[in-house]
Amino acid sequence: MNYIDVGESAGRSLSKDFDVTVIGGGPAGASTALQCARMGMRVLLLEKGPPNRHKPCGGVLPLVADEVITDIIDDEIPEEVYESPRELGLYYVPPSGREGGGRVRNYRVVNINRDRFDSWLLTKAIMSGVKVQFGAQFQHLEEEENRVFYSVGPEMRQVRTRILVGADGVRSQVRKAILPSMDAPVLLVGQQYISISERGDIEDSFYGFLRGDLSPSYAYVIPKNDFLIVGLGVRPQQSPSVSEALTLFRQILADEFGVSSADPVAKEVWSIPYGYFAPGKGSTILVGDAAGFCNPLSGEGIRLAIEAGEIAASAIQVTEGGEDLLERYARDVKSIADFVASVQSFVDSLDDDGREQFVREELNRRY
Repeated sequence: MNYIDVGESAGRSLSKDFDVTVIGGGPAGASTALQCARMGMRVLLLEKGPPNRHKPCGGVLPLVADEVITDIIDDEIPEEVYESPRELGLYYVPPSGREGGGRVRNYRVVNINRDRFDSWLLTKAIMSGVKVQFGAQFQHLEEEENRVFYSVGPEMRQVRTRILVGADGVRSQVRKAILPSMDAPVLLVGQQYISISERGDIEDSFYGFLRGDLSPSYAYVIPKNDFLIVGLGVRPQQSPSVSEALTLFRQILADEFGVSSADPVAKEVWSIPYGYFAPGKGSTILVGDAAGFCNPLSGEGIRLAIEAGEIAASAIQVTEGGEDLLERYARDVKSIADFVASVQSFVDSLDDDGREQFVREELNRRY
């Protein structure tokens, strides 16, 4: 197959050479690209989707994430990114059900629109000088010459780069290219949208249901604008399946909280990391879901993605690439990897008695 240099593409004026090429335009990729561009690097970002593409997500951040993102990006999240209600309480439900659950005192989370958040962050990157190509599908990498091959529709292109950043999600093609034999376990997340008018007794809180018959990790309910979002995560090939677990969950919500059992307005299924860490290889580093950065107790990965992006950009700035880059990045991002691993170990250790104890302790905690 013949590839053309990106600088030779019809209607394009991009240089053939970049300091950094980022694959993926979500929070991890956009924040890495943004920080690198601010440091004076020439950055190309390849996003396989269209502008303003939809990303399935619950769209909830802890309050600290709001502050961390503002500090790293050096700009406040715009008002239009927030959903209604803007802030939610945190409500845990243990295996014993509603009577054993309750709202955690003095704890709030932020309710956002994930699509608008990603669009805002990517726009920030473009305004900082990042060159973005939408509809670009990563194909393969020639590691010795640092050549990235990708397609835009039927057209095949290539670009030379000093550093490659894989920010292309949990099923990262970049990770598969550099670490083809690596096992990267996932959790399948299913989500349904119900009319908010059918919410029953659900208050303005993020509800976390911790019960082993639904999920090894978590199930959740989120009031968001005109909808009540109901979701959960299961391991692939587990029983019950995503669909079966959601059916059971909807019945529990109907019985204990009076939530309507009417058919959902919409359904979504996607995957999140569930128990791996992959910093990269040589002059290629991985960030966000591609690296395995996702909280297995809540599914939240946006803050971790942006923190990893900042760390990646700093490592790129002070190294020439190769093993020096990987060593620096792996060392500096270790705190995120250790946090995820510790939560994963905790989640894996829980049986329903442990879940009951965890909820009791959280409800007695004063944040």
